[in-house]
Amino acid sequence: MSGLVDLSPFSVPAPSIRSAASYILKNPGESITLRAPLTITGCISLALIESALVDLGRPYSRRFSPSSRDGGGIFIDIVDNHDADTIWDENASTLVINPTTVHALDGHRGDGRHGRLSPVALAASLMEEISPNGTRSCRLIPFSVAGNWLHDALDQAYDPVFTIMRDYLEEKEIIRVLPLPEVPDPSVDMLPGLDPFLLEGLSLGWGKMSLEDRARSLSSYLLPLIKLDLPSTPRIEELGWHRILASDWSRDLASQLHDLSEEWNKSDQIRLFASRAVDGLVRQGRFE
Repeated sequence: MSGLVDLSPFSVPAPSIRSAASYILKNPGESITLRAPLTITGCISLALIESALVDLGRPYSRRFSPSSRDGGGIFIDIVDNHDADTIWDENASTLVINPTTVHALDGHRGDGRHGRLSPVALAASLMEEISPNGTRSCRLIPFSVAGNWLHDALDQAYDPVFTIMRDYLEEKEIIRVLPLPEVPDPSVDMLPGLDPFLLEGLSLGWGKMSLEDRARSLSSYLLPLIKLDLPSTPRIEELGWHRILASDWSRDLASQLHDLSEEWNKSDQIRLFASRAVDGLVRQGRFE
């Protein structure tokens, strides 16, 4: 069965991800230390890998950078501040996950389209290799696109890596991709200046509209956003037409991540908040 690691953007890091997963599975007696930056991206990356380890019943410890590695065992270091290769060192039992810019697809003129492969996506591919059928792992696969959503690449241009992963998740029926009026309880703060009551009315009448009327009505509702510097046109398209919803979610991915970011920025105990966020995501499979 194909997985994230088989998608074209993962072609370069795939051997390292597969080798690390194989080593982890063949050495159940070794302890595993995880380290990630104290960021939302770091938290989600940790939660993805931890969910696979919980599915397997493997003990592990969690560190937020810059904490150093303690003792032996398997070490997975998640980095998010520069582009580099994802490297598995079997001699040191160490996997370093780095974000990187990858060739995602060829344009219709033969020009290459590139995008960012985030640490979250790489962590998700490792999770899927370690525990493809685990209860927690399966629940968290929709978060594999969260790193790309949180990154500012979507505020600059079309992100082919995000689109390829989103389409993969939809094709496997892991997620549904819905227009804004069909999404329950969306966070309206991401739509600056738009009237939430107009959205409520649009949602109520959505089921009675033809496809043309739906396209015209939603485009008109989103039109005031076009003149703003942010959100970008690609992000407006995602917020308006491509909301991501998993089967057991009551809120879409963008709304969950937006509200988490708001709470993160208000917290005066970031390390404690981050630990609780990871625990909650592993336990619940979503951000409440």
